[in-house]
Amino acid sequence: MNLIKAFSLYTLFLLTTGCVSLLDATSNSPIEEHKGTRTLGAVVEDQNIETKVSVNLRKASQLLKDSNIDTVSFNGIVLIVGEVPNEESKSLAGHVASETRAVKKVYNELKVSGVSTWLSRTNDTWLTTKVTSQMKFAENFPSSRIKVITEQGTVYLMGLVTETEADHAVSITQDVYGVERIVKLFEYI
Repeated sequence: MNLIKAFSLYTLFLLTTGCVSLLDATSNSPIEEHKGTRTLGAVVEDQNIETKVSVNLRKASQLLKDSNIDTVSFNGIVLIVGEVPNEESKSLAGHVASETRAVKKVYNELKVSGVSTWLSRTNDTWLTTKVTSQMKFAENFPSSRIKVITEQGTVYLMGLVTETEADHAVSITQDVYGVERIVKLFEYI
């Protein structure tokens, strides 16, 4: 029985250490990753950040719980948009978001006003859909690396892009009817 265990461990060792040798033998050049590519772990971490920030905002105060707040994270950079009743609530929301683990930076774009109407939020969803669709159909454009968020006619663009790609994203967004303002929150590569 010990012989079988020893053979199994030896085989496992050979398989795990052989990967580097195998890749080295089959490739003539170094392995390179595109700097704009996020790992699955980064995507999951952004989802976790969004959930944690959203829950923590609701727990921080009744005013924040009753407000219309959307939280978006891309590569650890958090955008909070929506409406809050006063400046104190806006400040508290920014503080709560910035205290969340793995958050690199917070863009607090909350407006001090009454809650937006259902019609306004529906229009924002429609604008996001139109901008995203235009980006997906644009030739040679990295739409998978850009996140589009719309709040009260303002389109926020987040992602890992070059300056040229950022300019192209703005150009595409400008051509969409109904966009009132564009805010770039890109990380440049």
